[in-house]
Amino acid sequence: MSAALLEHPGPGQLHELNDDIESFVHVLGWTVLSYLPSPTGDDVRTGWVSLLYDHSWKILSGTEEGGHTKANKLALGDYSPKMFTLTEPSPILELIQTLASPFQARYGEPPSEKDKKIFESLNALVLKGHLDEEVLDAQPVHRYQLGIERLSSLEWFLGTVRDALQRPGWPANDGAVDRFIAMIDGTTRQWQLAAKRIKTESQLLSACSGPLKRSNTSPPPTPQDKRTPLDDNSDGAITRG
Repeated sequence: MSAALLEHPGPGQLHELNDDIESFVHVLGWTVLSYLPSPTGDDVRTGWVSLLYDHSWKILSGTEEGGHTKANKLALGDYSPKMFTLTEPSPILELIQTLASPFQARYGEPPSEKDKKIFESLNALVLKGHLDEEVLDAQPVHRYQLGIERLSSLEWFLGTVRDALQRPGWPANDGAVDRFIAMIDGTTRQWQLAAKRIKTESQLLSACSGPLKRSNTSPPPTPQDKRTPLDDNSDGAITRG
């Protein structure tokens, strides 16, 4: 389930398309963290799974809430955890990170007024031909606009999955295997390890991440703009400014 629905449960909460898309990303992330061989210790992996997908609590009204860790990791562009690696390299981690990247616009801070003024100044120089258009790609305003645009359409997500499946590097034997971590809520020690690890990662990422961290995709201002191999699908033009 999406972090937004878990953080604000109840009959009045509107269930949107991007909640379903986010749920798919979480199912994919949970499956990879739970089943694929990794050099990451079982205690840490179990703690990650518990904190990301199982952690909830009751508020004063008696309603059960959760999803805060999901929202935090998505806002920081650290979903699935970048410190998590696989024993056998696979494009699956890059795919998950790419699919999760637009959700920074949903859970991260929107651009500030200062960000907007900087973007407007740079955009004016680009329009005059004084700067290359790619200088806008790293700006928080453009990243935020791109994230909102992608969250409003299913086509970008479907195209990203199709393109990823055509890429080389998928393991020859990647079928289902026995579960590598225990199906438990996590012991006290596992919770402590995972919480410490996530806090450290969050501090590192918050020092360098913008509202929509660019990792695997290149924000396209027009359909003809350059894209990375993983992002070579049609999601339409993004209007700058």
